[in-house]
Amino acid sequence: MWDARYQTPEYIFGDQPCQWLIMNQHRLPQSGKALALGDGEGRNGVFLAELGFEVTSVDLSEVGLNKARDLARKRGVTIQTVQADLEHYEIDAESQDLIASIYCHLPDAIRKLVHERAEVALKPGGLFILEAFHHSQLKYQSGGPKTTDLLYDLDALLDDFQTLQILEAFDGLCYLDEGARHSGIGHIVRLVLQKPKQ
Repeated sequence: MWDARYQTPEYIFGDQPCQWLIMNQHRLPQSGKALALGDGEGRNGVFLAELGFEVTSVDLSEVGLNKARDLARKRGVTIQTVQADLEHYEIDAESQDLIASIYCHLPDAIRKLVHERAEVALKPGGLFILEAFHHSQLKYQSGGPKTTDLLYDLDALLDDFQTLQILEAFDGLCYLDEGARHSGIGHIVRLVLQKPKQ
């Protein structure tokens, strides 16, 4: 499905990063390793590379990742891309300074598994940043999955993480302007979590 969706010259979610990443730029470390989950066409991974991170962008779609590499070249940065199903993607423990999950919608059981791995993969002091559509997004036409199992609830998301500290958690309406696929008022959830420093 995603290969077909990305098989178009334009970047369907735009080529600019999610505003939530930009809004949290002041919190990010100056350098380090960053993992972009479900990074699609690479707009968020490339942005993190521009900030100086060593970025790995993971996605199921090789077509999307080809566009991500093209975008990185155009912007004069390098990213590593990995074509993988996140259900089976392993991450080394305490290997990442930042993990970004931007509109990476997964079924409940897989989401919990991926978040459990992400929690272990963060270095002490590392950040987990998420933006995704809420269950109530089904009422809106601004994008996102059309099934509740792929939409998120803030309390359930927070329950996925056992040790991370909440820096910000948001559930509410937001105006989206991210390419043709994310446009208009949407109901979203946002998180910024941090692994305790040792």
